Amino acid sequence: MLLQLVLLAGLVGAQAVPNGPVIEHLAEALADGDYGPSYVPDGLGGRADRFTECVVLGYGVSSADDPRSLWVRAIGGPRLEACGAGASQIRALAAGATVLPPAAYYRYWNGYAVITRPVLATLGVPGVRVVSGALLAAAGLAAWGALRRRAGASTACALVLPVALATNALTTPALASSHALALAAIAAGVALTAVATGSERLEGWRGAAVGAGGAGALLAYTDLLTTPAASWSLCAAAAGAVALGGAAGRSGPRAPGAPREQLPAAASAVAAAVAAWPVAYGVTWASRWVIAAAVQGPGVFTAVREKSAERLDGARASVDPSFGTPTAANTAWWLDTVPTARALLAVAAVVVVLALAVAVRRRGAGALLLAAVLAAPALVVPAWYEVLSNHSQVHAFFTYRSVPAAVGVVVSACLLAATGPGAPARWRQVPV
Repeated sequence: MLLQLVLLAGLVGAQAVPNGPVIEHLAEALADGDYGPSYVPDGLGGRADRFTECVVLGYGVSSADDPRSLWVRAIGGPRLEACGAGASQIRALAAGATVLPPAAYYRYWNGYAVITRPVLATLGVPGVRVVSGALLAAAGLAAWGALRRRAGASTACALVLPVALATNALTTPALASSHALALAAIAAGVALTAVATGSERLEGWRGAAVGAGGAGALLAYTDLLTTPAASWSLCAAAAGAVALGGAAGRSGPRAPGAPREQLPAAASAVAAAVAAWPVAYGVTWASRWVIAAAVQGPGVFTAVREKSAERLDGARASVDPSFGTPTAANTAWWLDTVPTARALLAVAAVVVVLALAVAVRRRGAGALLLAAVLAAPALVVPAWYEVLSNHSQVHAFFTYRSVPAAVGVVVSACLLAATGPGAPARWRQVPV
């Protein structure tokens, strides 16, 4: 509950940024062709979501004569229309006209504004893209470093590289900065989970719960429902891998057979992360609605309920309500669109088969159970797709990124079952 107050303070601070410089830089971006259109090629055969970027850039923007208080605007979240319609509003604002968008964008926390509004006011749209790219790079390196140190290089590579190499993640900063910020939040959450799970004070399942919970809250604050399942599955996998390394370190030097305490330690960490992430994510998201309803009335819940029903299983010509269709649609988009997807899947399949064969030979059939426990977080990806059927099918061109994340979770699990965990530095025995 204290965290929700901190998040709210950030939202108020973002809204306090003057709109004058923001409007000036948006008008410059419009003149230079840096604003919109809704979709552009992502350089990998798919399309980049400029529509959401336009939403993010226009968040909190209204004319200088807006009579609403800072508090009301921060809670309600007025925003310009996206891309085409938003361009007309930007021209009107630049010409001095009164534009007062309704303060009704409370479905999301819009916490990205803590970064985008001050950067947009000072550096313009190109600056937002540069900063989003820098944050994505820093968060990605932090996730890889935290995993490598606490769970081994193979685990770090397995969990980080599929999303980096087999999605449009690396092109998002220049083409769809809002998605770069969401991916940065996901990577930061993975790093947080690895650090918390491996910490001396919160070691094991307690650290997994704190880290994954923090990751879920961070994503609920910054993301517009782009790839939450990737964060959930990767955080749980990171928790299991790090906890496994902790158990191995406490049991002494590695042996061909897994020590008995390794499996319970990994299973409890995975279970804690799998449970804590959606609780923190859901509580943080719902807190936004409660805060908005306290200011604007219970109609907030009606609007949220109607939109939620649409995203869960809303009817649309392009949406098939059949079970399994959302998962199949996202998998097909990934395999048919991303040039590196099929190669990565083939390599992953070979690694999984070989790793399981080695695991059984070195550590017995019990290694298969260990692999299954560590790979279990991958199941949250298809579960998410099926529950949010409408959203997962309509937006498969970016929700597909959770598929390679799930592949990485499975590969990491099999490698750990075969080679044993990478013990954290403080547990390694150094020969003298």
